[in-house]
Amino acid sequence: MISPARAPARADPNPCGANMSLSSSSTQEEINAHYRAALTAYTDAFTARDPEAILKLFAPGASLEDPVGSGRFVNGIDALRPYFIRACGRDIKMRIDGHISCSKGDAACAPIRVDVDGSVIHAISVARFDQEGLIIRYEAYWGPGDLEGPDPSIGRPI
Repeated sequence: MISPARAPARADPNPCGANMSLSSSSTQEEINAHYRAALTAYTDAFTARDPEAILKLFAPGASLEDPVGSGRFVNGIDALRPYFIRACGRDIKMRIDGHISCSKGDAACAPIRVDVDGSVIHAISVARFDQEGLIIRYEAYWGPGDLEGPDPSIGRPI
C-alpha cells in the first residue's frame, strides 16, 4: 500500500500524462488522481498504437495477466515490450467505459471497452502500483460472456 508519508518523488514525473508526480506529501486523493491518469494513459496509448508510451507506465518487474485465468502471464519489461509491440500491431482501440475506482491503498480498476479486429471486449482492468506510481501488476478480467462480434479468434493470445 502506498502511504502518503512514504511515496517518493518520481524520477520521471509525467510518464502517464498526469500533471502531477507522487511525493512524500502526496495525499491519497492525489495518488488516486495519478492512478486514474495512468489507466487513461494506458488506454490512450493502446489506441495510438504506442508501445513505448505503454511501457513507461510499468515498473521494470511488472507483470500482466490478460485475461485473468488464462494462464498467460507476461513478467518484466523485457517480456512486456514484445507483448505490447505485437498488441499495438493489431487494430485495437480502447477506452475507459465508466468510472475509474481507486482504493485507499495501491490499486485502481476501470471498466474498459476494447474494440479489436471487428469485435468488442467488455473488461474490467485492475492495476496495482508501486510507490513511484508505476504499474507493478495489471490484470484484465474478461471471458466468454464479455465478447461481442463476429471474430471467433478474439480470445487468442496477443
